[in-house]
Order: sequence, then structure tokens, then C-alpha cells
Amino acid sequence: MADIWDQVVRYRKVKTLADGSRLLLRPLQEQDKEALLALFARASAQDLESFRSDAADPEVVAHWVDHLDYRRVFPLVTFLGEQLVGEAMLHFGEHYHRHLAWVRIFLDRDYRRRGIGTLMMQSLIEVARRVGLQQLYGEIVTTQPQVIQGFLDMGFEHEVILRDYFITSTGETLDMAILVLRLVDYSGAF
Repeated sequence: MADIWDQVVRYRKVKTLADGSRLLLRPLQEQDKEALLALFARASAQDLESFRSDAADPEVVAHWVDHLDYRRVFPLVTFLGEQLVGEAMLHFGEHYHRHLAWVRIFLDRDYRRRGIGTLMMQSLIEVARRVGLQQLYGEIVTTQPQVIQGFLDMGFEHEVILRDYFITSTGETLDMAILVLRLVDYSGAF
């Protein structure tokens, strides 16, 4: 199993976009701290509101980088040239959840709708398969139908909607869609 994790930590994907821009997708490293801080500093409060931790707080983001543990959380970053433009994560389950991970993806507003998010998600799925996961879960507020559709386009299925599961900073409650990608097909097995 150690050799799988060694491969995952060395994961790299280079892609040229239609406009000729070159992307590098790879795991977050300690030297990326300032670039990651800059990414979240450029984000709007609304963009960061759905994070489980306060990504607007530089100390929180620095803690993520300072305490990297790829077996608990696999953070994938996307660079366009020297600028970090996106970050996505697999949050691995433990014990009876060890076969699954929760997915989080964030892309700088200026780089959305260019296929970068799709590349990031494809990379997370590739890593999830390499480490033997069976399911990926995404939690998306229903006020973001374009994000939900993006997950559906990647093969995720709409599992359930949790009513009033999310509360905004202003106290408004929102419904949360839970989407699942089954990486192992057990249909037909008996």
C-alpha cells in the first residue's frame, strides 16, 4: 500500500487549454502556502461561505498547509503558469467510512467555465481510484444548480436533498444536495 501513496504524492497532470494556457495539477506542497493564501484572499465571502472551515482566515489556511497528511486529506492544486487558480480535496473517511471520501472543489472566479474544474474533478476521481475508494460524495447547496449539473455531468448521482441543512452568515437556511459517485459497480453481483 505504501507504493500507492508514494505514487499519489507524486501525482502530476499537465494540460493545455484551448487558448494555449498550460495547467499543472499536483498535490499541495508546503511551498504553496503563500499561493494558497492568495487564492482564498481573492475569493468573495459568498464563495467561501460553504467551506466547513474559515478559508478567509489566513491562520486556518496556513494550518492546512503546515499539517499536510495526504492519507487524511488529499489537496490537489491547479497552477496556471505561476498562479494557483484552484484547489480541490478528497477528505477520506475513517473506520466504517474508509471506503469513501468527500469532495470539495474551489476555483478562482476568473477561471471558471473553462474546463479547469472538470480537469480537477477528473484528477480527484483518478486519485480516488488509485487509493481504492469505492464512493465519492459531494455536498452542494441547491442554489448552485450549475455546480450540481457539473457533478452530474461527471457521473455523480443525486442521492438526497437535506432540507435547511446549510445556514448562511445572514441566518438564511438552504437545502443541500448530496451527490454520490460510485467508483465500484456492484450491480449484478449476488
